[in-house]
This record gives sequence, C-alpha cells and structure tokens, in this order.
Amino acid sequence: MVQHPEFDVRRARRNEFAFAEKIYINSMRPLMTELGSWNEVERSAALRRSFKADDVNIISLNGTDIGWMQVSERDTDYNLAQIHLIEEYCGQGIGTRLITELLERARSEGRTVSLAVVRTNRAIGLYERLGFRVIDPDATPIFDMVWEPDS
Repeated sequence: MVQHPEFDVRRARRNEFAFAEKIYINSMRPLMTELGSWNEVERSAALRRSFKADDVNIISLNGTDIGWMQVSERDTDYNLAQIHLIEEYCGQGIGTRLITELLERARSEGRTVSLAVVRTNRAIGLYERLGFRVIDPDATPIFDMVWEPDS
C-alpha cells in the first residue's frame, strides 16, 4: 500500500500573494511556453486580479508551505480556480486528496465543480479520473472542465 504524506491546510493570509505567485509562475510558465502563449507580465497581473486570499488555502507539509488552492463558491458551483504544488511534491497524492475532498463536499451539497486547465497540463488525466469532463475539446489553450454530483 502506498503511503501518502500527511499535510495541513490553512487559510491564506493577505501577505502570501508573493508565495502563491512564485508557485503559479513556476507551474504555468512551461505549460504556456510550450503553447507559445507565455507572457509573464500578463499572467502575473491576471493572477493579482483573481487572487482572493479569503478563497485561498495554503498547503503545508512538515511545517513547510508547499502549495496553494483557491476555490470560489458560487450559487450552484464550486470553482477550483487554482491548485498548485511545488514540483517536487507533485505526484504524491496531495492534489488528488484535496480535490476529492472538494468533490465530496460538492456532492453532499448538490453542487457542480468547475475548473479551467491548460490543455497540455498532465493534471487533465487526474481530473478525468475524478469524473471531470471537458466542455469544449476544441478550446485552446485552456479547457473548461466540469464535474457533476451524479457523475
């Protein structure tokens, strides 16, 4: 049986934008560069506009902050706006557990969960395994995906 690391999640503080931005840039740069769509100034500005500390949780492992997740609550939907881990912590089941917990909460409340993902992101396989489906497979460079509680 595979052991997954135990991690903690806490509400972000407003002064943690720089931490979130650094992980975001490191995650997004290779994906968008591959598509010829990387503009760091624009991506940083977009993140600054969309970052809402009240919707952000910081993920920590053994006292070290290793990532963050932003979930916005809407009328009938949770929007998984962002989820980013420092590269060395990817593939350890942390993201899967966080998203699974969100889906369980959404199912109990009868809500859908939506997200947008760069079409070259390896996380698409994870999202599909968890029951998300691509809304428009011809969209580029970002796919919108949705999970429905009856899926």
